Amino acid sequence: MKLDNMILSQRFCGPPKTGNGGFTAGILVEAVRTNAAEIRLLGPTPVETPILMESESGQRGAIYDDSKKILATLKSIPNEDFPEYKLPFVPDLEDVKKISALYPGFTTHPFPTCFVCGPKREVHDGMRIFVGPAPEQIGFENLMAGHWLPDQSVSSQDGSVRDAAIWGALDCPGGFSAVLYEPQLIVLSKIRGKIIEHPKIGEDYTVLSWRLQKMSRAFKVMTAIFESDSKRLFAIAEALWLAPRNWDSANQDW
Repeated sequence: MKLDNMILSQRFCGPPKTGNGGFTAGILVEAVRTNAAEIRLLGPTPVETPILMESESGQRGAIYDDSKKILATLKSIPNEDFPEYKLPFVPDLEDVKKISALYPGFTTHPFPTCFVCGPKREVHDGMRIFVGPAPEQIGFENLMAGHWLPDQSVSSQDGSVRDAAIWGALDCPGGFSAVLYEPQLIVLSKIRGKIIEHPKIGEDYTVLSWRLQKMSRAFKVMTAIFESDSKRLFAIAEALWLAPRNWDSANQDW
């Protein structure tokens, strides 16, 4: 078991004072070195604050705050055990760019400085993945689509996109599909995903998301990343989002 002390930069926030859920999950994925995993987010991971990360290569991991309270857990999933999912038709890139312009977050956004989907983040600072409502497809409720052009700021040592950024891209779009026609504040609770192939810096990708199920204050969604040209699947995740019972309103101001 490996233990690492670290500080999550505010650059990678979702809400201003805490880490983006998908990116935080992806940091654990990087530490454990696995392609497929299920991450449970048990509490918000603070930014600019010491945290402890525990990892066992290829198996499991966890994040703790400075009082040893557990904030997140990871369980690796063997590739052969990862489920197959029905996928929607992937629109052409030019259509996806037009759909991105319809992003609901341009007008109303609970966390406009989110690293992944915040419209107030500048190019080369945030990932700026903006999903808009896509043409309806049978079996894919609240289908949304967005363009992603990863830049050097999210690269790994081998020059491809780092795992944490991929998991970030698998996070926020699903949240917008969850509450597309009933906007409300929700947060990521659990995400189970798989990286099939790593996106490359400077190439175009299409991110699709859709809702699987609504259950009272919980929402189950899917998000998938495709190469825009070939429309080949690069990564996919199923996630559970929750409407929090209590929320610190101070965690909405940058």
